Amino acid sequence: MLRALASAPRFVRMDADVAGSGVHGTATLLIDRATGRTLERVVAGPLSTIDGFDGARAWHADATGMPMVIGNAEARRDALAWAHLFGRAGPERAIVVPLARRPNGATVRIRYAGLSGPIDVTLDRRGRVRSVDDETAVDPVRTTFGAFRSVRGVTVPYTIVQSSPFATWRYHVRAVTFPHDVVAAAFGPPPPPDDVRLSGVATVPMTLPGETPVVAIRIGAGPPLHVLLDSGSTNYLIPSAAARIGLRTVGEDKSGGVGPQLVRERYATVRRVAIGAAVLVNQPFAVVDDRPGPGIDGAIGQELLQRLAVAFDFHRHVVRLARRAAELGVTGRAIPIDFAPSGPEVAGEVDGLRGAIAIDTGSGVALDVMSPFVRKHQLARRYRVRRLMTTGSGIGGATVGYFATARTLRLGGVTLHDVPMVLDTMTTGALADPTQLGNLGVPVLRRFTTVLDERNGRLWLLP
Repeated sequence: MLRALASAPRFVRMDADVAGSGVHGTATLLIDRATGRTLERVVAGPLSTIDGFDGARAWHADATGMPMVIGNAEARRDALAWAHLFGRAGPERAIVVPLARRPNGATVRIRYAGLSGPIDVTLDRRGRVRSVDDETAVDPVRTTFGAFRSVRGVTVPYTIVQSSPFATWRYHVRAVTFPHDVVAAAFGPPPPPDDVRLSGVATVPMTLPGETPVVAIRIGAGPPLHVLLDSGSTNYLIPSAAARIGLRTVGEDKSGGVGPQLVRERYATVRRVAIGAAVLVNQPFAVVDDRPGPGIDGAIGQELLQRLAVAFDFHRHVVRLARRAAELGVTGRAIPIDFAPSGPEVAGEVDGLRGAIAIDTGSGVALDVMSPFVRKHQLARRYRVRRLMTTGSGIGGATVGYFATARTLRLGGVTLHDVPMVLDTMTTGALADPTQLGNLGVPVLRRFTTVLDERNGRLWLLP
């Protein structure tokens, strides 16, 4: 992304003004040209984020600063591919194929082993990167660069525009500086914020309408709200619930889910949210034009699960929360958790097919097999299913696929037989994710007491 003379400084810092989703803020980008390590910090109210690559780990932090190291195989490989664009020298090797050559430049297609899609890079006639089209994962992202200037031997873009199906963010660089030295820890994830209050174990009643767990929360001094406790979501409310508590929002853009449509969302920060005896402070919430079900006001998700160990006791219809899994009386061997941008996942196997399986307490489907796996392995033919049916719904509308039965499902050391599943056929949305084999929902999880300790990367499925 940055062209430079051999004698140019190693570290580059760019300070910029940013605007996107109706919100304005500032950004700082720090780049190590020798290794491809990067740090990007955006300060934009509830849409603030920090993203980094420390040479080995890609990570993300939300507006609270809570870091999440990305363990999803494709997301990590994509971070490595971008690190090469910033200066990383190995050991990954790409296949580069010319796509087009024009008088004003050329486009090349870059493919790395393990990535589901290509990365197309367009260069101008002076060899400067004009655009990068990243077609990996579900949603394509286009980044364009312009207004180049040469500063101390480094050619820097002073305008950057990043667009996805959900939002467009524009960066206008104000200043470029060159730190003499940067400690390695600067590119690593920050320590977790001290923003949760809980002493001992909190026990919270849970209902299961539509096979998904619903709990009561309070935002500020407002009335109780009934929300999904959803490991596959971030915090959000529907508009009527936000109006009921007088929540003030900023900005506006689009959100997606399992369905094919995009819906409107707005953004807020709540000063206090309580679930039983547990209290979280200064938490981001979205207000999403969703219809999750009668009497359901939204969801509370990763923001809670990244901070506390959570036991879903489906037999007793309670959720128990604690700072440490040991306080929940957990025994036995844990299943390791990795993280995708959408939430926790584990290594799994469905009738001999291996891949990452998302753990989704917000899904009422026992097991969704993602549509790219269905197509690649011709699973509709393998399971001899022919009739397409509506299989569920969520943010973005209804989903379509085939009903079938998995003879064997393996998750860590747990083996299940005769598991109902949906072979998805969606071409957009979360169920078209090529980075995961499947999405595991409550009809399977409720066979166990399910304990998630995301902070330490562990899952227990207890009898």
